Amino acid sequence: MDSNPSKSGRGKSTSGRVRGVILSLQGWQKFQAAKRQVESDETWGKHFTQEDLSDRTGLSLNTLSRLFKREQGVDRQSLEYLFRAFALELTQADFTSPIATDEASETRRVNPRQDWDTAVDASVCYGREVELTQLCQWVTSERCRIVGVLGIGGIGKSTIAVKAALQMQSEFEVVIWRSLANAPPLDELLSSLLKFLMPLYAEDPVIPTAIDEQLSKLMHYLRSCRCLLMLDNAEIILQREQAGQWRSGYEGYGQLLRTIGETSHLSCLVLTSREKPSDIALMESEYGGLVRSLLLPGLSPPDGRAIFRQKGAFTGSEAEWQTLIHHYGGNPLALKLVAAAIQDLFNGSITEVMPYLSQGLAVFEDIRDLLDRQFSRLSEAEQKTLSWFAIHREPVSIADIRENVVDPAAQQSVPNLINSLLRRSLLEKIDGLFFLQPVVMEYVTERFVQQICIEFETQQLNVWQTHPLLRVQAKDYIREIQILLVQEGTS
Repeated sequence: MDSNPSKSGRGKSTSGRVRGVILSLQGWQKFQAAKRQVESDETWGKHFTQEDLSDRTGLSLNTLSRLFKREQGVDRQSLEYLFRAFALELTQADFTSPIATDEASETRRVNPRQDWDTAVDASVCYGREVELTQLCQWVTSERCRIVGVLGIGGIGKSTIAVKAALQMQSEFEVVIWRSLANAPPLDELLSSLLKFLMPLYAEDPVIPTAIDEQLSKLMHYLRSCRCLLMLDNAEIILQREQAGQWRSGYEGYGQLLRTIGETSHLSCLVLTSREKPSDIALMESEYGGLVRSLLLPGLSPPDGRAIFRQKGAFTGSEAEWQTLIHHYGGNPLALKLVAAAIQDLFNGSITEVMPYLSQGLAVFEDIRDLLDRQFSRLSEAEQKTLSWFAIHREPVSIADIRENVVDPAAQQSVPNLINSLLRRSLLEKIDGLFFLQPVVMEYVTERFVQQICIEFETQQLNVWQTHPLLRVQAKDYIREIQILLVQEGTS
């Protein structure tokens, strides 16, 4: 007889409705911290898959899925199995009733102390257990004043911010979400916040007209109650040409961040952006961990495959799945678009897509549009720097890039340009080397080839003079790709 509670009928009432418990926020953070430690000790930091966790705990994949979503109840013994597998003791504070969560969700919709405005639906969130735990820990346990959630377009910044906020809402007296997608002037944003906050304290909502007075009034409320304020899409009010700098007329947002980051209070601002505002970068080093940034990586292959399962049936080997998800950097939006394209064009066959990936021809139109929007924000110097990474085609150091730049003045600016591209979430770094995600490399390469074609036809040489297309020191397979670029550019 199977004693595993996930496979027996235990935990169900006679009516068939599941009774049980879910992990509390404290229990969730406790488990994630222990899991990270075990992963570090046993797998050199590689995350356990759901299958690994099932083998380790004896719980079914279905039970683990419910357990990690923290929405549907499981029986207490399942939580004990989970904790015991990571040498933890389950205490009363580590779990709560799912009914309370359902009620909280319903309360959120009508709670006069919460204003979710146009917040996205986060009911479907793939993976992200580690990032959710980190974000919740910084906000609730370590009392950060500002947390920036950063990453390339489509990586899931808004979704994880909403998901975390829903998990943390009981920790705050007031929750407010605002989108910056329509670039509201600062006084308009502050007026919107004060119109919501002032009636909560039975104050006549007469909004001050001066921004300094509005800021002072906002900080009064942030000190008076524990408030979670979320601002989405901050990149909209940042300059296109200079990473992290505010657009003309929006410099006051820097004053807002500095005031919240430098003033003593127990509230928190969570800000999502494709680019890190320079004010956050400066405050991170000054305020002892009270201002932090969370850079979202791509999804793991198992979590990436979950997106495809929502789109239908797909076939492919394990290696092909790994290649496909790595190619698109685990970007959830890109994977959703790719899944739809593979269904429509290849009848769900991952195998049939592989030749296109190897030939660099898998930048589907929807993904190109996504990257177009991010690329259009770059200065000419940043665009040229990305071209160097497309030519190198492998992780390189700053010294490698500088060595190949012809103009001495441009050589001096390489570190700043690379730092700017990091802030814009277009470069990645590992072990001191910088590189492009494969799909970004394809996109940059495509634009680069188009540019050299135009220059060849018009005889107005620019890139041809500054970017040697062949590198003698390059590895053989990379030099072959570079030769193909030259052939495409001159054919």
